[in-house]
Amino acid sequence: MSDVTTIPVDSESLEAVCEQAADAPTPLLWLLDTEATASEDTLPALLRHAPGPAASLPVDAQDRPIEALMGRITESDARGILHAVERHRLPLRHAPVTSLLVERSLVLDALPPDPQRFGWYAGAEWTARLFAQRRGMLVPASRVRMDECPAGSPLQVLRVARSAGWRKGETLRELHRSATKRRP
Repeated sequence: MSDVTTIPVDSESLEAVCEQAADAPTPLLWLLDTEATASEDTLPALLRHAPGPAASLPVDAQDRPIEALMGRITESDARGILHAVERHRLPLRHAPVTSLLVERSLVLDALPPDPQRFGWYAGAEWTARLFAQRRGMLVPASRVRMDECPAGSPLQVLRVARSAGWRKGETLRELHRSATKRRP
């Protein structure tokens, strides 16, 4: 798609996304995790919700959603949720960057993600800031396959929870996941 620049990202390279966006020749960027496998329908489904930000639904090999990678929806805006559902999407507060269609200008206006401070959760902290500027949407029709569901350290969870305004339930779930995921 000539109107979109694809930028491969991972948790370490995410801090360079603003530099890459500055070099991009298109108004839309598709940030795609290097571990994600997109189908031929992934980007077109996101483009139907452009200009964005629009995130794909991460799924496993059996096409089941991976809850920990979906991000979190905005639960306090019932009217906004109903409007979004009518358009086959859900409003997000934050999401890891697995597959995100976003305006180049929005990326350039934001401070870059900070993997040194937030580790694997840098994408969630960064999208919380982006989505505060322009509402992000989860687009279930757009799917990317993820073979792993990474987790950071409990310290990184606490840092991002405070910075990104996570709620108690999601913080506790992610603390548990980060503690149990890291065991050999």
